[in-house]
Amino acid sequence: MILAQNLLLRAWLLRAGFCLAAGLVPSPLLSQGNAPEAAGTHGSRSIAAVRTESPLVLDGVLDEPAWQEANGSQEFIQKDPREGEPSTERTGFRVVYTPTTLYIGILCYDQDPGGIIATERRRDNELGNDDTISIVLDTFHDHRNAFLFRTNPLGTQYDALVTNEDDTLNANWDEQWDVASRITPEGWTAEFAIPFKSLRLSEENGQGWGLDIERVIRRKNESSYWNGYHRGFLLQHVSQAGHLEGIENIETGLRLRIKPFLLGGASRFSDPTGSVTRNTSDAGIEVMKYRITSSLTADLTFNTDFAQTEVDDQQVNLDRFPLFFPEKREFFQEGAGAYEIGSSGPFRNSLVIFHSRTIGLSARRRIVPIRAGGRITGRIGGFTLGMLNVQTEELAESFDDETGKVFEERIPVSNYSVVRMKRDVLERSSIGGFVLNRSIAGSSDFNRVYGVDANFALFQHFTVGGLLGRSSSPGIQKDNWVSAGEIGWDSDFFRAGTSWTVVDPEFRNDMGFTPRRNFRQLAPQFFIQPRPDSRIVRQLSLGFRSLYSFTQKNVLETKQSTYVFEVFFQDGGVFAWVPHTYFDRPVEPFRLRPGVVILPGKNRWWSNAVRYRSNPAKRVEGGFRWEQHYAYYSGGSLNEFRFQTGVRVNEQFSVEPEYVLNKASIDPGNYTDDQGVFPQRSGEFTDHVINTRINYNFNNQWLTSTFLQYNSTDSFWGFNFRLNYIFRPGDDLFIVYNEGRHAILDPTGREIAGFFDGRKDRSLQIKLTYSFDY
Repeated sequence: MILAQNLLLRAWLLRAGFCLAAGLVPSPLLSQGNAPEAAGTHGSRSIAAVRTESPLVLDGVLDEPAWQEANGSQEFIQKDPREGEPSTERTGFRVVYTPTTLYIGILCYDQDPGGIIATERRRDNELGNDDTISIVLDTFHDHRNAFLFRTNPLGTQYDALVTNEDDTLNANWDEQWDVASRITPEGWTAEFAIPFKSLRLSEENGQGWGLDIERVIRRKNESSYWNGYHRGFLLQHVSQAGHLEGIENIETGLRLRIKPFLLGGASRFSDPTGSVTRNTSDAGIEVMKYRITSSLTADLTFNTDFAQTEVDDQQVNLDRFPLFFPEKREFFQEGAGAYEIGSSGPFRNSLVIFHSRTIGLSARRRIVPIRAGGRITGRIGGFTLGMLNVQTEELAESFDDETGKVFEERIPVSNYSVVRMKRDVLERSSIGGFVLNRSIAGSSDFNRVYGVDANFALFQHFTVGGLLGRSSSPGIQKDNWVSAGEIGWDSDFFRAGTSWTVVDPEFRNDMGFTPRRNFRQLAPQFFIQPRPDSRIVRQLSLGFRSLYSFTQKNVLETKQSTYVFEVFFQDGGVFAWVPHTYFDRPVEPFRLRPGVVILPGKNRWWSNAVRYRSNPAKRVEGGFRWEQHYAYYSGGSLNEFRFQTGVRVNEQFSVEPEYVLNKASIDPGNYTDDQGVFPQRSGEFTDHVINTRINYNFNNQWLTSTFLQYNSTDSFWGFNFRLNYIFRPGDDLFIVYNEGRHAILDPTGREIAGFFDGRKDRSLQIKLTYSFDY
């Protein structure tokens, strides 16, 4: 059955590829245009912006004559807790614009102003614990892509990109805009000022935009919307947005921005054999941005540095597949949606065809110097285009593992490039193609991955999509395909679907994340999510999901079945009971921890998991997850415990500790598979992992964060301090101090040198960026 599915998927996606090629020639069937009438059943509300020639004073007080003359709207409708009913508190907004700037003024009336929650000042924090106003602007009116702006009553800024209505927002997009908020006796107000030069716009004069506004009243756990209030959709699902009209004869302004940086600092490495100090001072171009057209932008970077990037959370591995670390570097995150390949729906799999962390970072997360890079992103004709090229320098260094064994890591000079193109079809669907290439200097080695993908959103909640790709490397001519897809229905009450993945044994992707090769995977799921008439419970989620992984010869290798009973409370808290059953059949030995080795064979076990998250509106909130595994790897035991909390002392100071404890015991025994009987080594291990953030913010411009980390498995202790002064929108001064300490262990895990006597990495860096706009 799986083989048949794979063949059908490949044939279907090849047809999509021919459609993509045909789309290179404009046709009435594929051309969607940008007119509102293409919206079909999309949002029906509209508001006209009023033009003024005088700039407004951004102070959170809507008292200028332009605000009084502007059209207003006060009809906000609840999504939660009571879909379709008027919001319990009135919300009004108005829109005006000058030739250079869009202004949106929001009036959030509140019968209990003392109950307004405002605690967060950190830029780009999601503000999930506060009262908020969020705005989405679909400037191309394509019902797929948008800019999102959010604030709280303290005027804290959050911005993000919405790409293809993806549930995941790209919060690393940062542009120049401003907002002023204030709490009043009637509630609170927010006054947004968004320069047109910070947006990508259609070149058509007088073009209508998509617009929606969300208000969250945190103490009531209530969300209301100007237009897209239906459950089963999120704010970023801009196909449900209303319409903003009347904007014409504007100045997009910026054509060129040059943002250089200066870096000063030093690093010091020491171990029992000695120490080395390095000067890390440098200079370069953070980004040079050139607007080719109002909808297409080129970005260049030179001698790139990521000193201000937040460090990765510490993780430990409890299975035989590699850990996934997300991208956090600003240059790669901005515009990242243009390079997303494959399914973007709710049933996507773990395969990532393009993962930008493979550029400029080694497998051990060591920095690989980037000499230069460039990208072009945006829209041209009816296409979304993404082109990326990065040149890296050589990384050659020796390192010790936790047992003191010395290894040599060498990454040669390499060039990485990506070409990604998508064509919008129907109302909320797309087809596309991609090419990834890595060229390795000084050798004949290379790696290319190319293919086609498609995503279709039909009948509001029904999605189907997939990809078909092939790799090319020296000496590999066959068994080098990859295919993946999903199909499913995702609404507020009912969710059912499946994803599937097939990776051939010789498929190679140097620029992606492929947890394993030579496998076929199927992941069905089914959930019902009723909403009982209760003052305590808002919604239930009852269902299951399974994961089946086979070898290419259709031998079951892993299976995981998860049964979910989840309760969403009216106050925002969540409780879940989640039992699991597991099957794992490794084909070769793998090490869980020093002295704990799992040999080939069949392993079956089951577990019980309980998790809880409290009301996020409280100043002290948090949650835990506890899972107990029985007969772990056919005879052992494993207890996993995770605790997270947040303590918001006031709007300036907060603490977010996280603690993970894993305690396991692997019993001795013999395991039999088709090839014989193998003895199992016994062993026990305990993991302690701490990731704790301490935030102190003097105001919205002076922000500090301290990150404390401990990982007993890697014998690591870390300290990271970052001060960020935003002296003007888009430009920063950073002071960053890092310290990492590693204990040295022998092969059995016994400590030879502790944290104070082992390896130490320290660095202090000061980074300044300053933009020049033309």
